[in-house]
Amino acid sequence: MSSVLLTLGICFISVGFLPLARWLKCKVSKHHWRVCEIENITTVVSNRITALELVQQQTMLVNFRFNGHLHSVLVGHDDTLFSRFKQGKVCTLLVDVDNPTYVYNNAQLWHNFALVWLLAGLSLLIGSFHFS
Repeated sequence: MSSVLLTLGICFISVGFLPLARWLKCKVSKHHWRVCEIENITTVVSNRITALELVQQQTMLVNFRFNGHLHSVLVGHDDTLFSRFKQGKVCTLLVDVDNPTYVYNNAQLWHNFALVWLLAGLSLLIGSFHFS
């Protein structure tokens, strides 16, 4: 029983470190990205009548300034980002320096997922030593 808990704990901890490794990779390649504050978000809804299988994912039109110019891009609808913006909180996007239409959502919600996996892995490790 303790070896199973130990193995599961190690697996959970390694899964918890994956988002941290992704963050480190983004940090290393940061010279290609610039953080831009979002000026406006508008939800975009298509009112075309189509079959359910052909319905496109709901999108948002996001406006931001990059190098003094106003840019607009369509991104996938993100409820968390939209609600944070409507609450008046500062929201940012990571913008590619070479192509300002290529953006990445900088919500950093991976902190919560990484923390849950790491805590679950640590509790399984503690449980494995407790049951041995």
